[in-house]
Amino acid sequence: MSINASGMVLEREAENEVQPMIETDNVAHEREYETMIEGSSEAPKIKKHRGPTKKTDIHACTLEERTPIILNCYGQPIGPTQKDVKDLSRFLGTIARTTEFAPLNYVDWPSIPTHDQIWEYVLEKFMIAPEGRSWVLETVNLSWRGYKSKLKKMYLEAVEKGLNLDELYELVPEDELKDLISYWNTSPAKEQSKKNKRNREKLDDMHTMGPSSYAALRHKLVINTTTYNSQTLMYK
Repeated sequence: MSINASGMVLEREAENEVQPMIETDNVAHEREYETMIEGSSEAPKIKKHRGPTKKTDIHACTLEERTPIILNCYGQPIGPTQKDVKDLSRFLGTIARTTEFAPLNYVDWPSIPTHDQIWEYVLEKFMIAPEGRSWVLETVNLSWRGYKSKLKKMYLEAVEKGLNLDELYELVPEDELKDLISYWNTSPAKEQSKKNKRNREKLDDMHTMGPSSYAALRHKLVINTTTYNSQTLMYK
């Protein structure tokens, strides 16, 4: 381990490890489902629907209650515990759904003017070294894009079924939703959507670990494994 200039802990991993792409946990905005069995053992299984995670406990915490986050040498969170990393990831997903931080009527993430505001707010809830800023903003970015994608799917389904947009208006401010719908119906947006769909179909290595990151798993393997081969163990 080493201590950086700001006094935060940075975890050093194997020096010969190839630097991975930033792993993000774009799961906080996802709708979760759980199966419950009611009555006798013969009762049918009922899927109970839950809304997106809100993490109100973290939003309400004070500076004194902040959780310190340990970063690896790439600025990715790996501790102190897996729960802390998951809580951070889900918390960032709630920021992506907050229009004050991440307004939806921008075409791309770089054009959003609130990056500094997002980072400063995250620092009010977690103790993170400056090296973690890129990961934090990239995680919010992917959650923001994922949230917009879900809203678009809801819109297209409503149009296809001839339904009203009341549910969408409950989630998105009216002016932002109108801007989104206007953009989704432009030719460039439709072409980009087709391109994104083709690219996604080519992916054969999807992240399927939920709010757990590859970085945290890699760190765990380094600690618990005498002979460390990252690629072999990660996909074992």
